[in-house]
Amino acid sequence: MQNLKRSLSLCAVVMAGALAACVVKDNVPPPPPMKPKDEKVRTVEPTKPPTETSAKPAEGAEDPLIAKGRELYNGNACAGCHGEKGQGVLPNVPKFTDAEWQKQEKDEAIVASLKGAKAAQGMPAFKGGNGTDEEHKALVAYIRFLGKEAGK
Repeated sequence: MQNLKRSLSLCAVVMAGALAACVVKDNVPPPPPMKPKDEKVRTVEPTKPPTETSAKPAEGAEDPLIAKGRELYNGNACAGCHGEKGQGVLPNVPKFTDAEWQKQEKDEAIVASLKGAKAAQGMPAFKGGNGTDEEHKALVAYIRFLGKEAGK
């Protein structure tokens, strides 16, 4: 009985090889495998939120939290309504460059807007309300940065 099983297994292997040989049409070998495109791999270093005791970034260097906020702002269509530099492009949207708005608006209110508190006024929740606390902090940092940049 075992010899029969071995014979059948051997036959199956031979048939699979024969079928594979038949698949090659006109004895033309298959094309060589495609080389992957040479792509630059970007690595992202994990960021820590700044603390009061953390050192200020070097002159010309950008705070990692602001850089993350810039990436989120530009990658999630915020600039469509608020403008690339926070100048506001639609009526009735906050102009992040407005010093008075920057003074009056509390960070907690900005986060609430990001979470969907102003949906009735047309402000969609960031990531459908699924943004993380870290993302909210980064966006607030960038919005504050836009106000400082305008004041230069």
